[in-house]
This record gives sequence, structure tokens and C-alpha cells, in this order.
Amino acid sequence: TLARRGMTYTPVSLVHRVADRVRWLVLPCAFGLLLPLLGRLWPSSSNMATWLLDLAAHWQPLYATSWLALCLVCAARTWRWLLLAPLALLPLFTASTSLSEASGGAPTLIVAAANLHVGNRDPAPLVAWLRAEPADVVMLSELTPAYADALARKLGDDYPHREFAPDDSPFGIGLLSRTPLTAVELQASADGIPFLTATIVSGNAPVRVVAVHPMPPMAAHWQRERDALLRMLALRAGRTPTVVAGDLNATPWSNAMIRAAQGGLLRATHHAPTWPVWGRGVFGVPIDHVIATTHWRQGESSRGPDIGSDHFPVRVSLHRIHDKERD
Repeated sequence: TLARRGMTYTPVSLVHRVADRVRWLVLPCAFGLLLPLLGRLWPSSSNMATWLLDLAAHWQPLYATSWLALCLVCAARTWRWLLLAPLALLPLFTASTSLSEASGGAPTLIVAAANLHVGNRDPAPLVAWLRAEPADVVMLSELTPAYADALARKLGDDYPHREFAPDDSPFGIGLLSRTPLTAVELQASADGIPFLTATIVSGNAPVRVVAVHPMPPMAAHWQRERDALLRMLALRAGRTPTVVAGDLNATPWSNAMIRAAQGGLLRATHHAPTWPVWGRGVFGVPIDHVIATTHWRQGESSRGPDIGSDHFPVRVSLHRIHDKERD
């Protein structure tokens, strides 16, 4: 037995007491798991309430882990709690729509995206990763002038085509490509946040590629701007094969990603957390993504190594399909 304050408890009774004390967490966890479903009912315009609820929706891995732990603890009282444990899988089904899986064959296009972190001065880990696992096109965010110069020197032969708009702020952006970049445009959101668009040739067909890094949704205003930017990119894609990648500051369960998918830009990345890198991302969320039109099927999707940033990079392979095969 365990003694405390003059009382004795058996291990079983102690577990019962813990279960009684934590049962109040059931409703908040259940509400958190349901937030992505509720978010589909929210108006597209953001106010304080929708902003806060959308922020809360990001943390699905935390809600799922907490729900599973609660069910296991409360099962000490009654085994029926175990019947509710599978609800911890709900985030797999409430995430934004992903591209269909490729059935096999060689990928048509390999895309990587990396938030470099404005304070990161050492490009060596990124260079090593891109040489070990090369991509056809790489979208870069938080690109500083010094980092851009270093990449041009170290990766100039591997990626002879590049377009950089560096800045000593989180708004520097860039593209690296193995094939020529044409129709390059440096554009800006309504609030002046830059993003890069260009055209490459993949599979003998033009493909629009977009490097983007919207502001994090630290206020309702920035949430509206992020959501509007992704919706605009989805509308612009139209019937043109398009790939958008970068630190989107949105998880698969956020309104931004859900509505981008409704507009035709579907997720090619998985649920592995990419920010922050502390603890190998165990306590993080996936906010770095590759999203693309339904001209593609999704092949391999992976998270890259620690490159000295507060984000992990991502890498996906895309398989081009014929128009008659599109969803």
C-alpha cells in the first residue's frame, strides 16, 4: 500500500482517485478533437471567436494523445472507456483532403520546402540534405542575403536555376531548380508579404510552382490574410498544374488548409510535426507543406533532418496523371 497524509491506498484505489480527478478533461479533449469538423461550418470571414477556435484546432496530436491517456486511466473505473479510445484516431480523418496515392512508377516531380530560420547562418546541413536527397525544385523561406550567397556558391552546380528575393527578416523567399525557371514573378499578399511564382517544365508540360510563407496567425487579421492568400492561389491555379510549398503556418486541421483543398490545392505532405524541432518535434505541429492540384498523385512524403532551423524541411514526390484520370 501507499501512505499519504495518514491514509493508505492500494495501487488500484490510487488509480481510481487519479481517474476521478482527470475526468473533467474529457469534454475539453473531445471538443478539441471535433474542432476541425466544426471549423467547416464557420464563416470564411474571421473574427475573434473563429480565430481562437482555429488556433485551438491546430493541436490535434495533443488532443489525440490526451484522449487516449484519459481513456486508459478511466478504464480503471470501468472498461467501457476503452470503447471510446479509438476516437484518438479522429485527426486522421478530419485533416484537409490529401492527394490520392500513386500506384507506383517513377515520380514526375520531386519537391522540397525548407524554412531556413532568419537567424541560421550555417547552410551546410541543408546542402548535405539536398545532395543526399535531391529534389527537382526547392522552395525556401526566411532566406537572408548571406544564406542566399552561400547557397549559390555551394549548390550552383546542383541547382543552376534559382530565383532569390532574400531579406534580413522572416520575409526572404527563394526557389532552387534543376530546370529553367520562366515567367518568374515576385508578388505580394494584400499586406505586402512576398511570394514567388515561376514556371518549370516537368514531364514535357509546364508547371506553376509557388514558394510562399504567410504570416503566422498571431491575430485574427493575420489569419484572414493567410486564408485569403491560400484561397487566391487555389483560384489562380485553375486548370494549370500547380505546386505550392513552404511554411504555410497552418496545420492540416486549420481552416486555411481545409478551404485550400476545397479550392483544388490538396495536401501531399503527411502529419509529421515540422515545428518546432525541439524534442525531435514530439510536441510540435505540421505547418510546412507541399500542396498541389489534382494533376498529381502523391508518392513518397518525408520529413527532412535538422538543418539548424526551428523547422524541419519536407520532401515529397509527385506523379503526374492524365487529365482523364483526375478526380
